[in-house]
Amino acid sequence: MNLVGKIFVLLILVMSLVFMGFSVIVYATHKNWQEVIDGTQGRPGLKAQLSDAKAQVNDLQSQLKKLQEDTQTETQARTTRLAQLQTDYSNLKTDRDTLVNQLAGLTTQTREALESGKIAQDMLDEKLKEIDRLRTEIQQAHEDRDQRFKDAVALTDKLHEAEGEAERLKAYTDSLVRLAAMYRDAADRLGVDIHQPVDDIPPKLDGVVLASRSDGLVEISMGSDDGLRKGHQAYIYRQQNGQSRPIAKIEVVKVTPDKSVGKVIPEFRLAPIARDDRVATRLN
Repeated sequence: MNLVGKIFVLLILVMSLVFMGFSVIVYATHKNWQEVIDGTQGRPGLKAQLSDAKAQVNDLQSQLKKLQEDTQTETQARTTRLAQLQTDYSNLKTDRDTLVNQLAGLTTQTREALESGKIAQDMLDEKLKEIDRLRTEIQQAHEDRDQRFKDAVALTDKLHEAEGEAERLKAYTDSLVRLAAMYRDAADRLGVDIHQPVDDIPPKLDGVVLASRSDGLVEISMGSDDGLRKGHQAYIYRQQNGQSRPIAKIEVVKVTPDKSVGKVIPEFRLAPIARDDRVATRLN
């Protein structure tokens, strides 16, 4: 057997297996169509299923017809409702346009009112500032008036005081004039020249002897604060039995504020000088 023969044998074998498989498949898929149509026990056939399907189709057609009628009724209702809604929409649109126009007018009025309010607020602020300024000026004017009144009262008091002082000075001046006239008259009667210097004339003073030394120096209780000066003379006397007895005359050689030192003039020494003897610049 040659190669071609072997190939054909192999092909025959393969084809036999293929056809055998087809036979097995055909046998396995083979049905009894009469039983399928009529059905078997416990399982309805295609005929029964067709009857059930026709019944379902009739039922579905009845439901479809009813749904179509309901749909037509609903469509008519919806058409009527849509027309009503369209009418309502037109009315609402008209109302909306009216409201929009009213809103525009109100907006314009509001803007104008706000502008007027702003102008009024600005004017009010200006008036308030002016009122504050006027209030400040009035307060300042009141304070100035009070201060001027106080100054006037103070000046009036000072004027009264000045007038009183002027009257007092006038009275004092009149008194001094009268006193000067009296002194001038007394000086004329005593023969005293009032134009002569009075530095060498001691004032009328009265004191006591504080200490006495053997060299003729005497410390007395009168000083420069009393008007005593260096070169002035004073008299030393002693009180005995209610009478004054001159003892000596001294000349001041040293002066301090509260006491002085005098030197006894020999020709006027009548008795020894003791502590607590009296000293006077003039003798009565």
